[in-house]
Amino acid sequence: MAANEELMDKIRKAESEYGSSDKWPDSIVEELNRIANRLPDITHTENVLMIRRMIQHGFDNYQIVEARKVSIGHVRHIRLEMTRAGELNYEATPDELTQLKYNVKHMNRPNNKGVASVMGRDKDWVHCMREKLREAEK
Repeated sequence: MAANEELMDKIRKAESEYGSSDKWPDSIVEELNRIANRLPDITHTENVLMIRRMIQHGFDNYQIVEARKVSIGHVRHIRLEMTRAGELNYEATPDELTQLKYNVKHMNRPNNKGVASVMGRDKDWVHCMREKLREAEK
């Protein structure tokens, strides 16, 4: 259900139950404001799809902000939505895996955070890809 349909249904219900909006309880008004101020569903736009793809490839928020010209809050919101929906499945191209192997091999005591910093990637992505590399070596 679209947010505006949900909002209109709640408004109609409140009007029928309480009459004039002056008589509505604060809890109803707060709920209506929460629905009205929700971010629009923009998951289908090309920019959002590119941001989602960059997140899946482990780019950090600041690189995405710079590349896609969006706010940091917007990127964090998309990342949070992907995490909550269970859609955050990290991916890597063969070139990215080669770069990861090289960095791990040539760093002094490489940890995920250090490798992520050098590569400009999310430390969780580095962890996930290092696990995949270990599994591939077995």
